[in-house]
Amino acid sequence: MNQIEQVHIIVDHRENKLKVVLDKKKEKISYESKQLDIADIVISKDVAIERKEGFDFVTSIMDNRLFEQLLRLKDTYEYPILILEGLNNEVFENTGMNISSIYGALAFISYKLGISVIPTRNIEDTAIVVERIAYREQIKDSSPIFSRKAPKQMSKKERRSFIIEGLVDIGPKKANALIEKFKNPYQVFKAIKRTEILYTKTGNPKGISGPLEELTGFGWKFVEKNQRLLFGKKKKDPQKKINELY
Repeated sequence: MNQIEQVHIIVDHRENKLKVVLDKKKEKISYESKQLDIADIVISKDVAIERKEGFDFVTSIMDNRLFEQLLRLKDTYEYPILILEGLNNEVFENTGMNISSIYGALAFISYKLGISVIPTRNIEDTAIVVERIAYREQIKDSSPIFSRKAPKQMSKKERRSFIIEGLVDIGPKKANALIEKFKNPYQVFKAIKRTEILYTKTGNPKGISGPLEELTGFGWKFVEKNQRLLFGKKKKDPQKKINELY
């Protein structure tokens, strides 16, 4: 009979629900509970996981915690992972946040920040995923485990600007201008969403109206591209616009 190879992880001391489930899998996975400077679960020196339940994921977008946490994770570990647990109909229908905005944030995290996103149905599935990642990393690839302290090289303002630099057609100067005006990434995203593209009678874009119109260097092309990235808004069909006018 083959001996079961056990993996070991570090879990943040606040992850009580996860620890209850892990206690039932002791033959496969053991854990050390400690206060982590960054991440919720540390798999190895290269791999760490941020775990978000559905409702917390959405509220963390709204209060700006999410991108701050994920950037610190990305700064510290070569392979950062977001486990998104229980993002279901109940979450979509009761958070007050538009579904397109939720998926826009997910697209931004994976596409622009380059962070792997793994969805799970519940905490039990999350424990399975954690055990499988740990097995792959520790047994298959023999990577050692230790937790790291969060890097200090970026200030909060620099982190926020870095997030905004992930948008389309934007560099450090424009990112800083947006942060100066709107204070944090969530407010920037909200400003982009609320800015309308203005059209001529023939259906051609001619400018913008809304929060971004007061800033220089942010035209309709910027708004159109980033509304599509963040919120899934489709490019306007000029002919359809003409039909609506007449």
